[in-house]
Amino acid sequence: MTTSSYIKGLLRGVLGLAIAGCAPVGPNFEKPLPALPASFSQGGVRWQRQTPATLPKPQAWWRLYQDGTLASLIERSLAGNQEIVGTAARLRQARELSRAARSQYFPEVTLGGTANRAKTRYLGAVGSSTIADNFIVPVDFSYEVDAWGKVRRQVESARASADAAGEVLHAQRLSVAGEVAQTYWALRAVDANQVVLNRTLEIRRKALDLLTKRREAGTISGLDLARAATEVATAEAERIKLDGDRIVLVNALAVLAGAPATGFRVAAQAALPTPPAVPGSVPSELLRQRPDIRAAERRVAAANADIGVATAAFYPSFKINASSGLSAASLGDLFQASALVWSLGANMTLPITHGNLLQAQKQAAIAAHEAASADYRQTVLVSIGEVETALQAGTILERRQAAQDTALAAAHKTFELSVKRFSAGLVSFLDLVDAERTRLAAEQAANTIRAERLAVSVSLIKALGGEW
Repeated sequence: MTTSSYIKGLLRGVLGLAIAGCAPVGPNFEKPLPALPASFSQGGVRWQRQTPATLPKPQAWWRLYQDGTLASLIERSLAGNQEIVGTAARLRQARELSRAARSQYFPEVTLGGTANRAKTRYLGAVGSSTIADNFIVPVDFSYEVDAWGKVRRQVESARASADAAGEVLHAQRLSVAGEVAQTYWALRAVDANQVVLNRTLEIRRKALDLLTKRREAGTISGLDLARAATEVATAEAERIKLDGDRIVLVNALAVLAGAPATGFRVAAQAALPTPPAVPGSVPSELLRQRPDIRAAERRVAAANADIGVATAAFYPSFKINASSGLSAASLGDLFQASALVWSLGANMTLPITHGNLLQAQKQAAIAAHEAASADYRQTVLVSIGEVETALQAGTILERRQAAQDTALAAAHKTFELSVKRFSAGLVSFLDLVDAERTRLAAEQAANTIRAERLAVSVSLIKALGGEW
């Protein structure tokens, strides 16, 4: 057989293997389709199904609150939060590993260089020896034919893992933005309560001044004066506690923003707005909207591809090896035509004695796929539960706020009447204190409910995937 016919026969064999290997072994990925309810519930309201074309375009959902301070804090946190920075680095790592896996599609070519001098002594001939130089510049070529799709499955797994890492980054950004928003609304509730306590302190100090004058005039006992002083001190203590609560929340925002807590400031704002309307959705849309679900689905795809990799290990592998280069006894002859050397060949390997090992690896890959599938279904169930919880909590809190606003209005009226009756000497100072405490508690409860509604609205946006 001539060299040309040998090379042609080898190439025909390789081409045949490549054609035969078009369908990689192992199962093809099928997206999990968990059973989903037709709609979410919200006080008996049925949400209508929407298509991707009818859904609003993704935007910075926090701008729905129309609060410049909140928007600034979230955007600063998305840029500086160290958990996000770390997750972004892991995404880059996953993408580079995906690139590394794709490099296996191409042959490995290496260039070397060797220079040596050797002395050889011939047995049986006294004093007979030679010293020879040898200079070699080899170029080696190696390529494993992807006959069974092992490389394709490896690339598929690496690409799915990189996609999952990208979705984890999206989920991390959503989580940080949501945590910033909820912490911010808790801070605003503290600011609102500080305003209430400042007003309460002003009222109680005026009462204390009035009672001090009455005591000096001998018209009241020392008991009422002591009670008034106690109420002032109690309000002072509550306000100091709020100062501590505010420091804790501001420091938490600093950590989320990736900034040192020392010197971090957030301006006080007491207003608690009405939560914005969140666009409706249906459970099936969560599969597209939530990054954690998309990440779980990509992990299932990676695990599925790993089954193919483990399956391909049972089959023979085919490798083409070629070598060419220059070889000469002297450096001056190294680049002559006569110094050219080459070789071309192929080999096949088939595992014989490691059947139990390969079977165990395949079963492990199958088990990993089952685990990833279960994780995916669990993620979907958790997401539906989170949406339902946020929807129903929002409805309940809206009803609570309406009832609390009624109670607050009544508490204000009771306090105003008590002030008039106390001034007229018709009720004791203790009655006035009770009315003022009731009003303070009603205002604080109203602020708490408003802040909870805002926090729940953030939870709903997060549960729906933060698309808006």
